Amino acid sequence: MKISIIVVITALWASSITKCTVNDENTVWVDPAYTATDSLQTIVVWFEDQYLENADSFLKKAEEFNDRKRGELRKEVMLSLKTLSNSSFDKVKNQLNAPENSEQILAVTQHWIINGFTCTVTTAGFNTIKTLEGVDKIFIKRPSSYSKGEDMGPEFIETKPASRFDVKSVESYPWNIEKIRAPEVWNEFGITGKGTLNVVHDSGFKLDVPALADTIYTNDGEIPGNGLDDDNNGFIDDYHGYNFDAELANLNEPTIRRGTNIHGNMCAALISGTFETNTKQSVGISPDSQWAPVIGSSNFEQAVEWAIEQGADTYSMSFSQPNLGEFRTHWRKVLEQGTLCGVVFISGAGNFAAGESEAPIPVQMRTPEDIPNVVLGVAGVGQDGKRPIFSSQGPVEWNTDYYKDGTVEKPDFATLNFEIPCIDPEGNLANFANGNSLSSPHMAGIVSLMFSANPDLLPWKIKEILLETAEDIGDKGFDYQSGHGFVNAYDAVKAVLEL
Repeated sequence: MKISIIVVITALWASSITKCTVNDENTVWVDPAYTATDSLQTIVVWFEDQYLENADSFLKKAEEFNDRKRGELRKEVMLSLKTLSNSSFDKVKNQLNAPENSEQILAVTQHWIINGFTCTVTTAGFNTIKTLEGVDKIFIKRPSSYSKGEDMGPEFIETKPASRFDVKSVESYPWNIEKIRAPEVWNEFGITGKGTLNVVHDSGFKLDVPALADTIYTNDGEIPGNGLDDDNNGFIDDYHGYNFDAELANLNEPTIRRGTNIHGNMCAALISGTFETNTKQSVGISPDSQWAPVIGSSNFEQAVEWAIEQGADTYSMSFSQPNLGEFRTHWRKVLEQGTLCGVVFISGAGNFAAGESEAPIPVQMRTPEDIPNVVLGVAGVGQDGKRPIFSSQGPVEWNTDYYKDGTVEKPDFATLNFEIPCIDPEGNLANFANGNSLSSPHMAGIVSLMFSANPDLLPWKIKEILLETAEDIGDKGFDYQSGHGFVNAYDAVKAVLEL
């Protein structure tokens, strides 16, 4: 059994955290999805002491931190989260690792983005977990699944990438880059995304496509391909990113989707792509930014922790998970605390308004795009400014045991999602793709430019600026198809520079 242990940073902080008594298992909240069974089940356990103590704590913390600088706040919140996690976990780790529990409690992984841990249990192991000191809630983990494709490239880029983007050399750009008004930002303000890191959470990538190999992130604490965890963060060879579901560095198992496009590549290129192969046609909104690929929908806690520690600015999620039940609460708390660590989380609104995948409102928008306050749920329009019939609509409902918001206005904004020029596995703009998987990276590219203009901006300040600058394109005011309106990079960055 492997237990991931986070190093205690200071004893002083740990000593300030209130101690808990051993649990009465009857006081522990248990996900109603749990049923006693002979099969192993994966659970997520929360300890009682959480950094965000209550359902409304995020908004209160955001107001408290309103005058802080993002980089300083990231370090402070990370320290608090890790110290709290270690304080709670240290009290139970010996019991989790006890020989008598070795066949009942398996694959224990401590989390710091939430004060808790994940493990796989038998019924007897589950009953033991309920008695552990400080345990407060137990969720049934709802893993996501995706179809693997063929291994299509190297695990690492052999030479350290250096962006070849030069705004003076740009000869053309596809209609969507123009519609977002990114070239105006490059030319008038000289802002091209430099200094920002955009994590792309998807199902697979081909890393050596020229438009992306130029800007792929490299973890300088790691030596690629030596089979060692050089930076001691628990992940071997996480040089460009990591596959947290498979627990290995190889991200090159992409499934071809949207015609002949690799889903992860087309999303990454819309954010940080440089030029179409052998041309001077630019393909990305923030072409001097970096991007890091991650796979990890089943182990998203680790993916988010990794992104924060690498200094991520945006985290683009072009996936959508239905029927999570009470487990939605866990997703939301993780992303609330991740936002306080300085990351802007962005998710496409989904494609479930028509056809075989049609779903009723209020569940057309699923998780994570349904999360209020901290996830920018983004719908889209085509070149004509009209909403495609497939684009998911709000509102959504939050009536879990923990979060009781009721009806929540979604989506938040609109970008572009129909007949978008996308790079193929060779880096050519050979195909057009549809779907709100594309609305998310358009927004991530815009936010990347905003952070490049002012890296100290807090995530909720980013949202405030987007609210101020979005163009109303649907019914007057907020509407359930385009949210608060269509976002363009020029007006957003201009507003940042005027602060």
